[in-house]
Amino acid sequence: MENCDEAHRMELITAYDQMVQSARVNDGRGFYQAILDFAASGIAATKNPVLLQLIDGIMPNLRRLQYVAIALKADALEESTRYFKIIIDALETRDPEKGVAAIEAYIEAEQSFAIAALKNSPLAGYIG
Repeated sequence: MENCDEAHRMELITAYDQMVQSARVNDGRGFYQAILDFAASGIAATKNPVLLQLIDGIMPNLRRLQYVAIALKADALEESTRYFKIIIDALETRDPEKGVAAIEAYIEAEQSFAIAALKNSPLAGYIG
């Protein structure tokens, strides 16, 4: 994120704005797409082929986890936007550690939420 060019920066801001708008109207699909757009732009901005390949390999699993988390908390999406605001702010202040910490916190929160929700659902017998 530290070397993010203006085009990627604007893509990140546009995706964040779409995320906020989708959250305000409880549009889970719009929110999900905005997160995918945000992630794709952030990853592309790194211009790091090793990271791109790594993320490409784990992205299907991340997308599934993200979809489940959003579907289960469609009425509380605005809470999640704060992580992305921190990422945008970190980009503006050129503070990559702050951005990374926000990404890690978001992933951990979403994973914990999805796992807890699934454990309390009829699908509990299918997860390990």
